[in-house]
Amino acid sequence: MNEVKLKYSKPPLTLNEQIILLKTRGLIVENDNELKYYLKNISYYHLSIYFKHFQDADKFYNGVSFNDILRIYKFDNKLRFLLLELLERIEKSFKCRMAYELSIECGTGHWYLNKSFFVDVNRHSEILKIISDEVAKSGEISISHYKETYSEPPLPPIWNIIEILSFGQCVKICKSLKREYRNKISRTFGEDEKFILSWMHCLSALRNNCAHHSRLWNKVFNFTPNKSHNKYQAYFSTKNEIRLFDFLIVLQIILSKINPTSSWLSRLKDNISEFTIDTRSMGFPDDWETKFNKIIADSQSL
Repeated sequence: MNEVKLKYSKPPLTLNEQIILLKTRGLIVENDNELKYYLKNISYYHLSIYFKHFQDADKFYNGVSFNDILRIYKFDNKLRFLLLELLERIEKSFKCRMAYELSIECGTGHWYLNKSFFVDVNRHSEILKIISDEVAKSGEISISHYKETYSEPPLPPIWNIIEILSFGQCVKICKSLKREYRNKISRTFGEDEKFILSWMHCLSALRNNCAHHSRLWNKVFNFTPNKSHNKYQAYFSTKNEIRLFDFLIVLQIILSKINPTSSWLSRLKDNISEFTIDTRSMGFPDDWETKFNKIIADSQSL
């Protein structure tokens, strides 16, 4: 049976009308001008992502003020900036290792043109299309230089290509390789490919969440990292819901391998303390600091 759908008929509301609506729904507004500023520069719709966690249906819980919501929003925003910085470092490291390891192995930066490196012809064709499409629309100087200078091979070497591919696209290329080559790259991080590629996939997705201003606080993710690692399994959450904590464990594992002296954890603690955040909303267990510190200590003892 086909589900009956409604016709959308909600009219746009002025900023003042939006404020009135929030007040009628029970939100305590300490300063109308401050609320108007945020509605004007962030939007009602984006803030509503946070509103709904303080509501039953459309009504706000008793005593909820806009400052309560603003505190969470500011924490989330600051957290995204912190994670973007770290994820950029991890992305660059992964791309560099993918390009370097197989180029040295093969003696050419055009190894990706050879279908024998990939699990099957279809997967290789898919990867070539991704790369060709990105090259065709790229305005990068290095890509333009290659096109103007060389006729063969038709596409630039991998060290040029990784500069215009996204983190997720590079993970997809690596996943499409035969297992021996996936492991060639993954073992530079000291782990099997079944962990590194799962973890990198999750970190690339987390990076996209951050870059597109998506909520991280109390978010339930619809994908999960491989937690079955003999050494690290105990550090992950045992709950069925996948929240930010599991992704931060992955981030710490990788950072401990490429930047063991990173001070990101102290910055995270400061952020949590500044905005008095209940870390359980992000899936943090009570001993979360101990778990992160153990991962750091283990990496420094190697």
